[in-house]
Amino acid sequence: MSNAVENTLFEHPILNVIHLLNTIAQENPAAISLASGRPDDEYCDPALIDKGLARYRQHIASTELSLTTLLCQYGKTSGIINEIIADYLYVDEAITISNPENIVVCMGFQEACTLTLLSLFEGGGILLVPDPVFSGVTGIAKLLGIKMLPVPMVTFLDPTALRRLAEELESKGEKIRALYAIPDFSNPTADSLSYPAREAMLRLANELNFFILEDTAYRYFRYEGDEIASMRSMDSRRVFLLGSFSKSIFPGLRMGYVVAPEGAGVMPFSARLCKAKSLITVNTPALCQAVVGGLLIENNYSLKSLNQPRVLSYTQKRKHMLECLERAFPSKGDSQPTVTWNHPAGGFFINVHLPFVFGQAEMNECARDFRVIVFPTSLFSVTNEAVNQVRLSFSNATATQTTQAIGRFKTYVESRLGKVPS
Repeated sequence: MSNAVENTLFEHPILNVIHLLNTIAQENPAAISLASGRPDDEYCDPALIDKGLARYRQHIASTELSLTTLLCQYGKTSGIINEIIADYLYVDEAITISNPENIVVCMGFQEACTLTLLSLFEGGGILLVPDPVFSGVTGIAKLLGIKMLPVPMVTFLDPTALRRLAEELESKGEKIRALYAIPDFSNPTADSLSYPAREAMLRLANELNFFILEDTAYRYFRYEGDEIASMRSMDSRRVFLLGSFSKSIFPGLRMGYVVAPEGAGVMPFSARLCKAKSLITVNTPALCQAVVGGLLIENNYSLKSLNQPRVLSYTQKRKHMLECLERAFPSKGDSQPTVTWNHPAGGFFINVHLPFVFGQAEMNECARDFRVIVFPTSLFSVTNEAVNQVRLSFSNATATQTTQAIGRFKTYVESRLGKVPS
């Protein structure tokens, strides 16, 4: 019986999405991929490793700390660059961390999310997640046996509709323990929460006594419009801040962090986070921490400053993909367009709506026969929402690749619609 349960769990589609993203290009080497949200290879510069380590070594030389002990021994479970991260959060976000030990440095977002869910859901409760959403959080919740309630994105973005749903849940005796949000340029749809929506979400969390897990993976990739305050800067008592350096420096470092809630009357979560981490990874590799810490110091504790060249490059990449889509699927005056897409102000993705269902079988056909890989948005959905949508990533493709890929995708769409390619 136990084997049947295990097989059912590990065969769940949610647990296959990241693996599928990582393997689809390998299986179709002739295809151009717009599927993966990888950062641009051009900015994954190994020279940053030496630069960061050298600057961190210089930083430690001005203290009484031992570089040998810091970098070569088992380290503090919570991390060795907590104060540096606290300084960066103050410089970039105006977030004051009262105790740097409330920061736990993690092996990427995935561990930060795992530790947070472990520390929060010991006594049960419901995790609200937007739908569709990045499968990292939903997959972890599934593995941990946490009860999830997927909230359609249209409801999630509407404060009145979200409140109605939450209050109905509570009236039925269901306890919301936490809500997961990517407030800036969410994965996969690139939606953002407005400032009033963030305020309303925090009010709801205070009234119904639940926590918000704020994922800031794409926060530092805004290409137009004014920045919206982070939820953690608005309310330190209700928010677990989940950060990552994968997109802003490079993924190979496997570096992220979680900042536990702080404030009067708030339960101290840092001990729980550290106890869980001590049994999972013991501590985050000190060499990777040193690289990140040194690079932050070198850039005056500003991740925004460090990330600026990438933002300029991705701004052009997004513009180019939008122009390619407009050429491939031009608007025809008053007639209803058959293919539409959003124009996100930031992030790595553009979400395209098609006049037909596009799932895993269609993705495989498109990759095999038309040599372009695009990812079904529905694979990020717990409830099979967004069945006619695809997520296009512009982050890792060159301009030439994007032009060719959108051209091939146009040919695929026209073949599905029964048209002769022009």
